[in-house]
Amino acid sequence: MAKKYNPFRPNHPVYPGMFVGRMDEIKRIDKILFQTKNGNPTNILFIGERGIGKSSLLLHTKSFASGELSFDEHGHDFLTIDFSIDEKTTLIDLARKIKIGLERDLEANETLLSAIKGIWGFVQRVETNIIKVRESGKSDTVTEYIDEFIFSLADTVKTITSKDEKVIDLHCRKDGLVILIDEADKASDELGLGSFLKLLSEKLVSEGCNEVLIAIAGLPRVRDVLQKSHGSALRLFEEFVVPPLSSLEVKEVISRGLKSAAEKNQIETKIDEPALDLIVVYSEGYPHFVQQIGYSTFDIDEDNNISDTDVKNAMFMAHGALDLIGNRYYKELYYKRIEESAYRKILQIMATKWNGWITKAEIKKHFGGTATKLDNSLRH
Repeated sequence: MAKKYNPFRPNHPVYPGMFVGRMDEIKRIDKILFQTKNGNPTNILFIGERGIGKSSLLLHTKSFASGELSFDEHGHDFLTIDFSIDEKTTLIDLARKIKIGLERDLEANETLLSAIKGIWGFVQRVETNIIKVRESGKSDTVTEYIDEFIFSLADTVKTITSKDEKVIDLHCRKDGLVILIDEADKASDELGLGSFLKLLSEKLVSEGCNEVLIAIAGLPRVRDVLQKSHGSALRLFEEFVVPPLSSLEVKEVISRGLKSAAEKNQIETKIDEPALDLIVVYSEGYPHFVQQIGYSTFDIDEDNNISDTDVKNAMFMAHGALDLIGNRYYKELYYKRIEESAYRKILQIMATKWNGWITKAEIKKHFGGTATKLDNSLRH
């Protein structure tokens, strides 16, 4: 069988051309960007389960902020910085990621880049001594660095939003700055993400710098991460709890993918309605699961007509969609974070019901352990 372009992207955020749904969220984000441009920002917190599309929504926010996408002729023109954090990210790493992101976004604008490098000249000094800063463990040393970082960030935003004629004439002026942080739930206690973001927000306001928007995304535990770091950190954000896609939206994702494939392959691939219905059921509306099931199904289709049998085979075969989804999203959680074998046994029993309800009596019937062990496992 001839090779063909597969339009589905299970390993990446969904790019704007394939983005479906979330219209209420996007309209609200657009309003927030407008308010930020006018000095009244509302920071954003995207919360959702694995595979629900948080990173894709963050990417879409970036597209609207940068002006790549807009609802009308009055689009936005923000500088945008996007990065992820992990358990090893420190405050110094965080500041450096923002500085590098600024330089990357301004590399085509020599005038602004030159100004930015001047403002951030202190970073080079700090980076040459970065090991000493970390080894010293002195909070005052790190605090001094972060203070300098925040003042530099404020000066940067003032430069790019300046109404000075020179800036305007050179088409260098920007609406402000949008900082997008993914996987915020992975932040360590040592990073103190909530405390840092609160300090950053307060000092920017005190510096008269109000055109900065912070958007972060993470699993539901991100609330605990932020609040543990600072009791009032959650007040900085407007929460967007990202829901699953509707059945119609899932079908639209598949339709767009097949249309894109037809344009590139010059061969139309059709899909039966029962096959679409199965993808809706199997994916449960999780965008990344839709992408994986779509990818696996398209990959094994041999007659350019996807049937429900194709979907079933792609879902359950060895190394099929179900295996890949499990390995990517749940394997680490299942084997490393759930230490008690009893917990895993209960999950195995519950999985036989797919996404349906299961009673305690049914679990007990197959559990095999003591009643006390079952009760303790269910409680946790």
